[in-house]
Amino acid sequence: KSAAQVQGLGPEELGVHPRDSRIMDKHAFMLLKATRDAFRQSSLDTSPVEPEEIGYFAAMGMVDYNTEDLLPAVIKSLTDKGVDYDSFFSGAYQDIHPLWPLSMLNNISFCQVAIDLGIKGENATFAPHSDSALQSIIEAYNTVREGKAKVVLAGGVSEKVSPFSLARASLFGILNINNDLCSPFGRDREGTFLGEGSGVVTVELRSAAEKRQVDYVAEISGYGSSFESEEGSNCATSKAVSESMEQALEKAKLNPSDINLIIAHGDGTPEGDNNEIEAIHQTFAKCVSDLHVFSSKASLGHMLSGASSADVILGTQMLNHGIIPPVSASMPVDDSVKFNVVTELNREINPTRILINAQSYEGQSSSLIINRLDRQTK
Repeated sequence: KSAAQVQGLGPEELGVHPRDSRIMDKHAFMLLKATRDAFRQSSLDTSPVEPEEIGYFAAMGMVDYNTEDLLPAVIKSLTDKGVDYDSFFSGAYQDIHPLWPLSMLNNISFCQVAIDLGIKGENATFAPHSDSALQSIIEAYNTVREGKAKVVLAGGVSEKVSPFSLARASLFGILNINNDLCSPFGRDREGTFLGEGSGVVTVELRSAAEKRQVDYVAEISGYGSSFESEEGSNCATSKAVSESMEQALEKAKLNPSDINLIIAHGDGTPEGDNNEIEAIHQTFAKCVSDLHVFSSKASLGHMLSGASSADVILGTQMLNHGIIPPVSASMPVDDSVKFNVVTELNREINPTRILINAQSYEGQSSSLIINRLDRQTK
């Protein structure tokens, strides 16, 4: 019923050749725009690194076809009884553009972006939901630490909002079909709505960034991943969410009280939010009343494989500016919540460490911790 969609972004705005745009759709244009911006903002255009030493990891979900791409072939194959497949496969299929099958592969867009920027290093595509974007950033972190690349671009992009993506979300049982609100941790929450967008960050060692004389905005200090699902459920269990957060804290060598803010998965679904509430209460039991929690999905919609990379970018801005924006649609907050959901005006808490959560509807859960650094100029 509701979706937060990107408008006015196409091949003309991005300078994409019509030939290349034949196998691109909105998700590809969003990923291209975000990756180009990250490439430029990290000065890879002015303080270059060899193409073979630049890695690229991206999270991508399902790719949906456009009906008009198939319609001429289907019409040519129609009979009174429906589609005649003998007719379709003996000749009518030739009315489909020969490059169309390529456009259905989600890593084709990933490859096009890498070609556009001349990236030739370590690479992989992750799929299909919110945890996959954190996995791409975690992979980037390990790639630079292990010396497999000097710089890695990593992030994710949402699916295109379409009848198909809405149908999938409906089958998952996550959509709010009664009103146009997404209310993470709200007492009256009824589900989420979809969003479109992409987020990409650049990851490199601090020493490498300083050598290139490039400004950096935050530090990755820990991460964790876990999996558990229950039959008939559409979310990770509270145990899986707790385990991914606890792994991240252990890897970062931090105590729960060292975390100032959680950017939660918080998709506004009754069961998903309930499991994350239980997990936060368990992992942060001794300091939960001092903990602030934020979710972007009330404002941006659920961008699926683009959601958590956008949250990482939001987190760097919160670290740099010290301000937590409100999750206004969550009033009144669920009676069981013991942590602080920012629900009204912006709140200045000047966080120094933020933990970011992301989950899939199959049961995966991932967490990432980012820290504020002394040197912050962008």
